[in-house]
Amino acid sequence: MKRLRYTGEFVSRAGVVWRADILQEYYKDFDTVGALEFPAAEPLTLEWSRTDKEAVLQGSTATLRLVSPGDRTYEDLYTIEPGQIRLDVYRAGRLYWSGTLDPEFYEEPYEAASGYEVSLTFSDFGILSRIKYDLSGLQTVDSVVAYAVGRAGLLHGGIRTDYLTTQLADGTPVAGGGLSVRSENFFDEDGEASTLQEALEGVLQPLAARLVQRGGALWLYDLNGLYTKADARVIEWDGDSQTLGTDKVASLVTVTFSPYADEALCPGELDYRGKYDTSHVNLNPSITPDPDYGEYYTFLPDYRQWDTYLADFTLFLHDDARGLASVGPGCKYFHLLPLGGGASECSGVAYALRTGAASTATGLPRWKLHEGVPLASLTGGAAVLTTARQYLPRLDTVSASRYRLRLCLEMLVDARYNPFSGATSDNDEATDATVKELARFVFIPCRVTLYDAAGTALYHYYNRATAAGAAVGHISAATGSWYEGADPGGSCWLEYYNPDDLSAGEAGIRGWQANRHCIGRPDGRDGRIRANLYDSFKRMADGEYLPYPPTGGYLEVQVQEGLLAYRYPVMFADGAFGTESAFDTSGSRAGLRWCLYKAPVVEVVNNNLVFDGAGLEDVEYSGYLNKSAKESLDLDTVCGTAQTLCPTARGCYLRTSTGEPVTELRRAGITDHPERLLIGTLYSQYASRRTTLSGEAVTDGGLHYYTEANQGDKRFMLMSDVQDVITDCTEAEYCEFRPDEYEGIEEVEP
Repeated sequence: MKRLRYTGEFVSRAGVVWRADILQEYYKDFDTVGALEFPAAEPLTLEWSRTDKEAVLQGSTATLRLVSPGDRTYEDLYTIEPGQIRLDVYRAGRLYWSGTLDPEFYEEPYEAASGYEVSLTFSDFGILSRIKYDLSGLQTVDSVVAYAVGRAGLLHGGIRTDYLTTQLADGTPVAGGGLSVRSENFFDEDGEASTLQEALEGVLQPLAARLVQRGGALWLYDLNGLYTKADARVIEWDGDSQTLGTDKVASLVTVTFSPYADEALCPGELDYRGKYDTSHVNLNPSITPDPDYGEYYTFLPDYRQWDTYLADFTLFLHDDARGLASVGPGCKYFHLLPLGGGASECSGVAYALRTGAASTATGLPRWKLHEGVPLASLTGGAAVLTTARQYLPRLDTVSASRYRLRLCLEMLVDARYNPFSGATSDNDEATDATVKELARFVFIPCRVTLYDAAGTALYHYYNRATAAGAAVGHISAATGSWYEGADPGGSCWLEYYNPDDLSAGEAGIRGWQANRHCIGRPDGRDGRIRANLYDSFKRMADGEYLPYPPTGGYLEVQVQEGLLAYRYPVMFADGAFGTESAFDTSGSRAGLRWCLYKAPVVEVVNNNLVFDGAGLEDVEYSGYLNKSAKESLDLDTVCGTAQTLCPTARGCYLRTSTGEPVTELRRAGITDHPERLLIGTLYSQYASRRTTLSGEAVTDGGLHYYTEANQGDKRFMLMSDVQDVITDCTEAEYCEFRPDEYEGIEEVEP
């Protein structure tokens, strides 16, 4: 909490009492509050620098000049963390301005011990360029603004939206929480967050909204609202010289919206946080030589070779990684580091593995993590890994039918000592042959659940009937469905098989394999594999294809332990799903040595013949303002709308009440994309020359539009304002402005 540390008053030449309070973040009240002494000339200057009409933040600064009562009295204020020191300015007892100390620059005379002048500089919005955006989930535009203002540490009388005229298409005001944005839009591909200043500008610019501190209040407004709803004030000149000029004009305005649309909802990327390098090699399964590297085990091309220089790869195990919400009990993250041979470098989650350069028959290999690969329970099982929940917006029925979700999980389930080396007598050839015979179709249990913001399960994905069935399927007939509520267990199964060869000799596992779309057991219930998959089905990318969810929410994928594997020829009776499993002679799947998983990938794809990724390129809106003008105006926005609804477009505005993407907003009686409304605002200001007036005027602290005695019915807005409060006057610039107009805009074809 900020506590009062210094305070002082002075009286302006017009007899107005001004008070300056300096507060500091501290755990208790200060024992004494220092008295501020002001010089006679310019004790306080408040400045709103000139910002163009398309600018969002109209920041301001306060320069406080003080007489230092002792040597370096105020120097320590600049050694405190930014945002911890605040200045509150009161005019005639009412809050007038607030901002925090800018610690970048401090200077004072060094030749005097006391009685010299010191300048302290404060800013209202400047600190936002140093604070990272750290909100999560859906946030309303109002909440982003309120959060940024709160982090700026300002004292204010509220955020006023009286002059914000943008509405949703049905007339619901944007102010009041009607419009939302997705927080992930403000993080780049490396997880680096935008600053709060960048986030504020990104949220507000497409709405033609501006934020300014005036008269102790914060105003969120647009120029159309300022023109049509604000109070009028007459400019009172207070000097002998004023200047008349003109504002800029623009030829063409282009608004480019970057929707940040990556079709990968869950990209499957894992950041392994343990140490690993090629110098750490370990062929002894009983020890780990360097505990700083966690557990690590090195594998040779086969278990008869003991020469370290023939080492094929090392598997490192660690408890820390980034990219998943959690891993199951007994599991660890792994990083596979190739040393030679056919392995590829990758990271993921390890469930079970056997170490040691010896045959399983000798008893020398040792299980790590879990002892074997269990038979999957038909009601699901313990979690192996769980993804972070990712947001999917609600789409109307027609739009939802255009998309599918593709869930792809690569796993390594193998019986060979070295799964990246050929099956030989010294690399478990016999057990590998059994796998090929008995595991042509492999199923693993999975939960795919859609949650609301409070964590309540809305829907879960169900394809159990297809997985347990024995009918030849294809993509249109074999797609599962969304059922309401949480998954009771066993509802979703991922299937592994070779679509090019369903016969014996080609297993669904061995080495790294990705799941294919679930088709069940295509034996026709007569013990013969008679499926003849369509070529188009074979060419489909790996993965389970899910219909788009019936509502918006947060999608989570949980992979569960165990597997079911099926062999042929076997006749399956109704209800016998799971009763015939490979490796069930011992009950422990003892023939398998490996069970590793990569992070799942969930993509949004188009529901067309090729199921290509549903990404979205940058969207461009353009319009001519004044073809005779020389300069064009280019704006890049990170929030907005697109011509086509795209569920992966993180930058698209959402309707708060439903979670649906917004395509149109309304302002000044026109309903259109907000980018086109923004072009209308800019057309109104820059299509023709607008008059500017500048000079010394009487100080005015509010937010108004202005009139001038010699300018007829023209309305002016304040463009810049430098207030020397001791004189009660300002050096100001006013510019003519207009309400939103659209009829004269000539659009440019995209």
